[in-house]
Amino acid sequence: MLTLSTAQCSHRGGRASNEDALGSRVRDRDACFVISDGVGGQAGGAIASKLAVHWALQQLDDKQSFGLQAMTHGSVDAADAAIVAEQRRNPERARMAATMVALFIDRRERMAQWIHVGDSRLYLFRRGCLLQRTQDHSLAAQLQRAGLSCSPDKAHLLSHALGQADTDTIEPGAAYSLEDGDAYLLCTDGFWNGLDDAAMQRCLQVAGNVTDWITLLAGEVRQRSDGEGTQDNYSALGVWVGDPQLVTRAPGA
Repeated sequence: MLTLSTAQCSHRGGRASNEDALGSRVRDRDACFVISDGVGGQAGGAIASKLAVHWALQQLDDKQSFGLQAMTHGSVDAADAAIVAEQRRNPERARMAATMVALFIDRRERMAQWIHVGDSRLYLFRRGCLLQRTQDHSLAAQLQRAGLSCSPDKAHLLSHALGQADTDTIEPGAAYSLEDGDAYLLCTDGFWNGLDDAAMQRCLQVAGNVTDWITLLAGEVRQRSDGEGTQDNYSALGVWVGDPQLVTRAPGA
C-alpha cells in the first residue's frame, strides 16, 4: 500500500484570532488533505473556512465511487453551497468567504489531483525539487501574468473565493501519478508570503521527515515576519509519499 506521512501547523501570527482551518483524512483506499483561509477579515471568515474543510473531506464519502475528478469538483461545489447557505441564514455574514486548496489521493491507483480557489496554494516537490505550483486567483497574479505591477494595497484582492461569484469556472489541476519521493505542501497566503521557492526546497532537502519540514518552514515564516504584530494567520499541511530518503534526494543523487 502507498505510504503517506503527514504533518501540519496553524498559527494566528499577530492577529487576534485564527481564521485558517485545515484537515485531513487518510483511509486504506484514498485520502484527502485540505486547507482554507477566511477572506479579508469579513464577519464569519472562520466559519467559512471550517465549512470549506468539512465539505471537502465529506467528498470521500459522497463521491468516492466516481473517482478523483468528481471529488475535486465536488469539494468546491459543496463548500461554496454551504457557505452561501450560511450567508442566507445569517445576514450579518452575507460577505463571508474563504479560499481553499484540496488534494485528493487514490492510494490504489497511485494518483493525485487537486483543486484550489483563491490564494491558498499547493506545491508539489519531486525528489527534493519544485515540480508544480498552483496559480493564485488574485488581482496581483493576474497583473503579474500580464507583465504589470500591482500596488501593495490591492495585492490581497481575490478574483475567486468560496462564497463569492464565479466558482463555476474553477477547474482542478491535471491528475498526477504519485511517485516515491513526492512531497506536497498546502498552505495559506500568510505562510507562503513569508517564503520563497528556494527556501521551501532548501528546508525540504535537509529535513529528516515531514514533521521536521513543516517545523523548519514555520520557523522561516516567523523569522521573516516584520516583528510588529502584523503577521497574518499562517497554516500549512505537508504530505510525503513513500521513502523519506527519496523525498529529500535530488535527481541523480
